[in-house]
Amino acid sequence: MAASPTERRFRNAGLWLVLLAALAISITPILAPAVPHAYATDQFSTDRAIDHVRSIALRPHPMGTTAGTRVREYLVATLLESGIEPELQTVEAPDYFGAPGGTVAVTNVLARIRGSGDGEAILLMAHYDTVPTTPGANDNSAAVAALLEVARVLAASPNLANDVIILFTDGEEPAPRYGASAFASSHPWNRDVRLAVNFEGIGVAGPSMLVETSGPNAALVDGLSSAAANPVAYSFMATTADLIGGAASDFDVIHSANLPGFNFAYLRGSSVYHTPRDDIASTNVRGVAHHGSLALGIVGSFGDRDLVELSEPGDSVFFTIPFSLVIRYPVGWGATTAILATAGFFAALRFRRRHASSPVRPVRAAGLVLLGTLGSVALTTVAWIGLVNARPKMGVGEAYGYLAALIGVLGAGWYTTRRRAIRRGVDPGAGIVALWVVLCLVVGLALPALGYLFAVPALATAIAVLLPPREAGYRLHLTRTALVAIVAFVIMTPAVDTFFHLAGPRPGNPSSELPEVIAVAMLLAFLTIGLVASIAAKSAPDPAPGNSSTVRL
Repeated sequence: MAASPTERRFRNAGLWLVLLAALAISITPILAPAVPHAYATDQFSTDRAIDHVRSIALRPHPMGTTAGTRVREYLVATLLESGIEPELQTVEAPDYFGAPGGTVAVTNVLARIRGSGDGEAILLMAHYDTVPTTPGANDNSAAVAALLEVARVLAASPNLANDVIILFTDGEEPAPRYGASAFASSHPWNRDVRLAVNFEGIGVAGPSMLVETSGPNAALVDGLSSAAANPVAYSFMATTADLIGGAASDFDVIHSANLPGFNFAYLRGSSVYHTPRDDIASTNVRGVAHHGSLALGIVGSFGDRDLVELSEPGDSVFFTIPFSLVIRYPVGWGATTAILATAGFFAALRFRRRHASSPVRPVRAAGLVLLGTLGSVALTTVAWIGLVNARPKMGVGEAYGYLAALIGVLGAGWYTTRRRAIRRGVDPGAGIVALWVVLCLVVGLALPALGYLFAVPALATAIAVLLPPREAGYRLHLTRTALVAIVAFVIMTPAVDTFFHLAGPRPGNPSSELPEVIAVAMLLAFLTIGLVASIAAKSAPDPAPGNSSTVRL
């Protein structure tokens, strides 16, 4: 029996409310945490850290310059005020930004807070030099300031078992990473390091995200999940960093040594990267606070542990969900998850066919959906590359406005694809499922730490479709939609957001621009829109008499 017009409007409103709520929930894990207010001397103070940024980021301070010397003297004086005796490590390096053939002194600033154990150490590091074109408030004065405040807090706190080494490197900006390389190759403290944590900032907003890990990551991720109040960690990002050869920072030295470690950075608004606009006014205050809380959380979690266990073999698939929970499981389960998700899809399709009024032709449907996918992704990719060229200085808010428009185009692309499929007598829902099955298997088997992006929503969809059929009632269909939408959005939103910002403009360093990466973000967004919309169509109001456009999986 068909629903009345009023009932259909009510059901439509309920459906949209569920989808918007699911989207809002999915955004929460990637928001930068609020800035805490601290007054006690043994607590991290964001205000004190920002004062350090103001003192450090007055002007560009590349390696080998008098401005760099001024910053170094400030670091030494601040550590002494905290009751920590620093030391300097100086090496000669090519004058990368000066006259060809010349050399300059590259000087690291180090401090060691002794623990009560046998000398094993946690290394916290950030570079204090800049390129000549920027005062570097975010790259990397913010991280330096955070670690200065962390050092002060640690000096005023009870001793841990493990030592903590604070390393402010010089000469990070040139590709050889002169300061970090010098510490790793010739400083005696390096032999004691069992865990290294690097902090960076290449934008003006966003949380301090785990960009990559080094060495076996199972024990690292387990420790991080309990160490930090607001971890933002995804194995898809770590896998991506490995695929592109690292994040191009001091952490490259740690990674090359296969030393267990974390590399954190905030990424949003990278149009200021290496430009004069990376100034004090642009400082990511929440990012500074997040750097500090992560550093203190990691030291607190690993400070009394036997750090040798971090080198034990074992990698994990991991991702953050709402309420700052880090889901993790052995990477060996990745292939199993992909196979289970695929089997669940096929079981769901077979089950649903018993309730369908016409046979499903998934191969033909997949072909039509694939064409729609490629067309929509190509259109939005070309549009974004044009925007990057036209608006190289776009801000974070402006960029998100463009992202919303691009997703609107993808939505229109899915609507057009769906209508075309229905006119040709095939089920677009079956087509989008077929694409998910292929990606779930291929990516899940080849790159399991990234394959969860497809496997987890696939499992949720299989469960939803296996629930009772349409005759069971509207509320159950709304529940089915909520299940798929929440899971798909929570899993995919961080990936879409991250790849979108990796594709952002960087006029201060054009060689690091990757605008074509937007195609990955658009592909993930289109697949998610298609999957959720196909399930939502089952929860839509009953069609009016004579309307046969109901989609079936």
